[in-house]
Amino acid sequence: MKNWDIRKLLPLLRECGEIALRYYDDPPMEIKADKSIVTAADKAIEEKLAEEFDRPGDGVYLIGEETVKSRSEEYIQNALHGTAWVVDPIDGTAPYSIGLPAWGISVAFMENGVIKEGAVYLPPQNDCLFTDGNKVRRCADMRGGGEPEDFEFKLRPLSPESVICVSQQSVKSGLFTMSNQIFSWSGCVASLYCLFTGKILAYIASLNLWDIAASLAIMERSAIVSRTGHGKKLTGVVNDDFFELAPDCRERWKLRSYAVIAPDDETVNFVLRNSKFSERR
Repeated sequence: MKNWDIRKLLPLLRECGEIALRYYDDPPMEIKADKSIVTAADKAIEEKLAEEFDRPGDGVYLIGEETVKSRSEEYIQNALHGTAWVVDPIDGTAPYSIGLPAWGISVAFMENGVIKEGAVYLPPQNDCLFTDGNKVRRCADMRGGGEPEDFEFKLRPLSPESVICVSQQSVKSGLFTMSNQIFSWSGCVASLYCLFTGKILAYIASLNLWDIAASLAIMERSAIVSRTGHGKKLTGVVNDDFFELAPDCRERWKLRSYAVIAPDDETVNFVLRNSKFSERR
């Protein structure tokens, strides 16, 4: 697939969701070298997506969590400077592996190092959010073949009662003095879906490109504020200013700093004032 075509993408995402749900009750799994979990569903979904998105002969490339380490440097550079799809077959593999419904499938379209479009599908919620021109739309009944409709962001105002989600790495390296409840369920797609739908106040995370790529495109169509710990606005630009991209970097593809994502600057500043993180570098 050379271009963003939601008419083709929604059925593909639906098939990927069917694969994930097929394994959901008892997914075969392995522990990767970085101590994270990979399941049979992760591998099967990325293989399915690769059938459409891994077409170097057509000038189309795939940056996927489960296969990127097997790519040549020439392939990766072509992806970063040409047309590429950035995918996370199951974002939130840890909750997926224990039956916690806090996971989803993430697909983003990138051209010349800029994320242009994105879709996140959450099979447990039977809901898919995706970009369509300058709008965000949703299919709120994916398995039932529901029709796309316009999506309205429901963002929570700053409040000490609101929940804040924190990624695993951030919570393990952070100090939090706010009174808010802190959740850490190890999933970017589900966390941001909860932010978009008004369930949580903010999200603090140290992320890989594929974790957040599709959500970046969705956030670009909203008033949501996303800022790195270095004070930079987080956009769809994929370069060395934001991500570790050096071939010899042990943490290649990670954001150079944690990100704080919230409805407005007031909330971002509140989170930053009441938290402290030890950076990786």
